[in-house]
Amino acid sequence: MINNEFLIYKSWWNLASSALARRPSALMLVGPSGVGKTGFGREIAAAMLCESPLQGDLSACGACQSCQWMRVAQHPDFRWIQPDALAAESGNLEESVEDTGSAEPAETGAGEKKKSQEIRIEQIRSLSGFANVGAHRGGLRIVLINPANRMNYAAANALLKTLEEPTENLMFILIADGLRGIAPTILSRCQRLRLPISDAEVGRVQLEKNESVQWLLPALAAEPIDPLRWAERAGKSSPVDVLELLHRWMNDVARVRLGVTPRLFVEYHQALQAHAGRLRSPQRFSSVMADLQRQRALAEHPLNPRLFFETIFERLQRAYE
Repeated sequence: MINNEFLIYKSWWNLASSALARRPSALMLVGPSGVGKTGFGREIAAAMLCESPLQGDLSACGACQSCQWMRVAQHPDFRWIQPDALAAESGNLEESVEDTGSAEPAETGAGEKKKSQEIRIEQIRSLSGFANVGAHRGGLRIVLINPANRMNYAAANALLKTLEEPTENLMFILIADGLRGIAPTILSRCQRLRLPISDAEVGRVQLEKNESVQWLLPALAAEPIDPLRWAERAGKSSPVDVLELLHRWMNDVARVRLGVTPRLFVEYHQALQAHAGRLRSPQRFSSVMADLQRQRALAEHPLNPRLFFETIFERLQRAYE
């Protein structure tokens, strides 16, 4: 399966290339939550640090020493700052620093310290050595801050002082879902890049990131619908997410049936054509879609999830019988 984030990144690169050519001291990527902004920020960092960027789109080569360091999160000229709680959740603990201030984090029972939901001043201050030492490879050093909205007041002020006196060959990449909560003084010192993405693409990317339904799209593309086996495979999948994916898939089937380009699953065009060719009739298709829509009311809390999945897959199958 082609990751939809890759397709989105390609369109974003066209916007980013001109901004990066000017080598800004601070670049802010702004876009909806959950669509891959942080991943794109890392792609930018990898490309800017790459020793042999690809011609044309200037993306990272993926093979040089710098790219290998980025792949294993050990690049000496790259720092990733995020709240400790988010770092723990994502498994990225490389840039977490211990709180050296007088205020101790709250405890969560058994003496365990609660991880901060904010980016703290200690994390920004920890960059001073990194910012004032020459790059390991003699080139650029990059700091990724995500999400910029989560910097507390002290951290934001500390960052502002750094941005007011930019260090040569040091670049900040800030990630934000929106501009709310970010000090205007910081915004004024960042080159902003709004990352366009349609509501449909947002929904698709978020579904693709949902591990519980990742099996379903390849199954729809490559296999006959088998209600009993698919219900078993669904396991602990979210009924709401399964229905959402089926609804989006069938909408693209309908578009292909009408001779229109798929809206979301472009890379599955051939499979969509096969599905469109097997549809019984427009009336049956409309009936099945209405039936699936009614099932959404039961999807939040089905009494028997296995039976619920069997039911929706059986009803989907009727569109083709």
